[in-house]
Amino acid sequence: MPTEELESDKRSSAAPASKPAGRRATLQRIGTAIAWFAGVGAILGGLAGYWSTYRTVTTELLAPPAPKPMTSQPSIVVLPFTNVGGDARLDYLADGITDSLSTDLSHALPGSFVVSRDTAFTYKGKPTDVRQIGRELNVRYALAGSMSANGEKLRVNARLVDAKAGAQLWAERFDIERNDILQVQDEVVGRLARAIGLRVTDVEARRSERERPKSANATDLVMRGKEISNRPSSAETMIGARALYEQALKVEPDNIDALAGVATTLVFEVLNSYYRTGNEQRLLEAEELLARTLAVEPRHLVALKASAALRRAQGKFEEGIAAAEAVITENPGEPWAYKEIGFSTMYLGNPLGAIDWFAKADRLGPRDPARWTWLDGQGHALILLGRDEDAVRSLRAALDSNPNTVGTYALLASAYALAGLADKSRAALAQYQKYHPDVTVGSFRSLAPVPLNLTTEKYRQQFERLKDGLRKAGMPG
Repeated sequence: MPTEELESDKRSSAAPASKPAGRRATLQRIGTAIAWFAGVGAILGGLAGYWSTYRTVTTELLAPPAPKPMTSQPSIVVLPFTNVGGDARLDYLADGITDSLSTDLSHALPGSFVVSRDTAFTYKGKPTDVRQIGRELNVRYALAGSMSANGEKLRVNARLVDAKAGAQLWAERFDIERNDILQVQDEVVGRLARAIGLRVTDVEARRSERERPKSANATDLVMRGKEISNRPSSAETMIGARALYEQALKVEPDNIDALAGVATTLVFEVLNSYYRTGNEQRLLEAEELLARTLAVEPRHLVALKASAALRRAQGKFEEGIAAAEAVITENPGEPWAYKEIGFSTMYLGNPLGAIDWFAKADRLGPRDPARWTWLDGQGHALILLGRDEDAVRSLRAALDSNPNTVGTYALLASAYALAGLADKSRAALAQYQKYHPDVTVGSFRSLAPVPLNLTTEKYRQQFERLKDGLRKAGMPG
């Protein structure tokens, strides 16, 4: 066979063999690619599943919890006070007031929820939509305020807002001397904490009566009792408040707010001379209730306040002053404590020193529902000092603050008589005698806040002047 044919046969036999090999290689490459893509797809699918799981888990972990429905517990946030005067030196004072208020409101509103200062400060420098903040923090109230320098005075503006409705519930503006910064901070914080505590208590009590009129919940009952206690005092208000506190104790026998509430009403039923008998037993019961309260919560503000008044009623004036100082340690802006020091100081025979304490109380609480008590005490001290016209002004202001107070009419009758205003003295005495028709100058002191035999000799000598005024007014000897 020729060589040319042999080569042709070789090409012919080789060609069919090369085509299947090429297809197999191509198929292998395709298969490899498919496998690769399948692997990548599996990886991507796994990553997608992982990402989905990761996203679900992190969303659950990192997202803020869903707001819980509001309960009967009062809740409030103190938004950072703003410095609107441009004086950078006031920035730290504004922050200090915000910080301290967040703490002190917890004392002024026992059982309340106050948003932490760290959370509150996240809103510093931001526009304040109070309703949005209320939704984000799930609080019912927001306190917002500002401050600015005005010469030697510091002007403070504050407002309490219903964070749900956006309605303003309370507002106050006041000027204070710009001297000791720490003293300024204490005064602002104390004054605001007291005022806001009173206002929130009033609103919450009314809400409780409206939304839960038949509630047997101890918190609701205590809140209603506090609201009545905060009204201008009378026998009816004291008895009504005590009934609610006692009802709360039937539900929760160890409720310290209710224990302190009953004790407080008992003490002031004695100090306000609502009864002629049984007062010693009332004070003993109050002492036992206060001991139980303070054993559980040694810093309970209401119990500390009642303890100061109890010691005064018992004639233990030095102890009363110490107890009132403990209140001031907890809340330097509590006017009630300065009033108690004023009374005990007066009964120790120092009416001039007492007036300073009463004036301090009035500066801190010019709109306080208890204002009549320190105005009454101030009028009393002024009579002892022979400043009868000043005494008249103070006592008339006390009656304007609380027309239900009876003993103030006797003091006013004496002051009028000593000032030479006979007709007015007889008219004031007639008002007093409507409630105590048989009282004499000799028995009068047994009806006064502290019986004469419990006071100091120095005070008893000073008291002779007040008794002279009562005789001149027409009170039988």
